[in-house]
Amino acid sequence: MTRLTKKLSEPKILLFLGVLYTAFVTVAFLSPVVEIPPSNIPFPDKLAHVIIHSVLFFIWLSYGIVYDKSHNRIKIVVVILIACLIYGTGIEVLQHYFIKSRAFDLYDIFANEIGGLIGLLFYWIVTRK
Repeated sequence: MTRLTKKLSEPKILLFLGVLYTAFVTVAFLSPVVEIPPSNIPFPDKLAHVIIHSVLFFIWLSYGIVYDKSHNRIKIVVVILIACLIYGTGIEVLQHYFIKSRAFDLYDIFANEIGGLIGLLFYWIVTRK
């Protein structure tokens, strides 16, 4: 384990990264949207949700695994998946009621959860090495 990897696996650092990233994502999702330029990528909005929530889940899962001393990884994964689902759904509801240029979209919630599962897969791959 390198010094950087060891430092990044400390609970305080992971908690700081989790809170900072969550705050950044919250501000980004609750900011009025400007027109998105055309792209060759199909469904760029959904792809953004998948990527953002993959990182979100990865950071919080890393924190949960390092912080929890019971080593009940399945419980930690389920709790973080549910927390990310509630967070993503909450953001969609806030967008619907408070941000005029944004709307509630069930497909965004679905993309968020796919992102969480990809984050779980990525965590599993990274920690297996």
